[in-house]
Amino acid sequence: MPETWNKNADDSMKLDAVQRLREEKQDAFVLMQLRSEDDFFDERFASMRQLHRQGKQPNAKHYEITYHAELPAASKSTPTNVLLEELFQQFNIDRPQDFTGHSLSVSDVVALKRNGEVSAHYVDSIGFKELPGFLDKKSERPSVLLNLKEKCDAPECNPAGCRKVRDAHEL
Repeated sequence: MPETWNKNADDSMKLDAVQRLREEKQDAFVLMQLRSEDDFFDERFASMRQLHRQGKQPNAKHYEITYHAELPAASKSTPTNVLLEELFQQFNIDRPQDFTGHSLSVSDVVALKRNGEVSAHYVDSIGFKELPGFLDKKSERPSVLLNLKEKCDAPECNPAGCRKVRDAHEL
């Protein structure tokens, strides 16, 4: 399954795969590992402390999806930290045959979907660090004022002083 999640070569596919994780009906997980590019060499196998010393944060655009699977139904009641440790052991000791990435290591990210909530966890030198906002797709959009000006049919429209009521603007 990982190859179908990574079939596009552009940066957007990583975030599209995360969107697919969000849309999963069952609880699931995704393993993300840094792409093999020279630009990310200093991030590979770096602890969170090392990244901070470099003035960096983990960036979803630097990662590729290396595995995706449903979580077992029994994991619903398992605490997140225990589940992450179990996945760490599985992907180091008893890796699935269809897993093509390297052993789960420092700098990898595990994204979990549990009970409808998606979270990301950085594999650190000791344990895991939650990455709030790591998986958020930040769409680029023009400012609200520019959007109002484009949508308003009055040529003299200044969004801050437009005579149209707010509901009359199409956003």
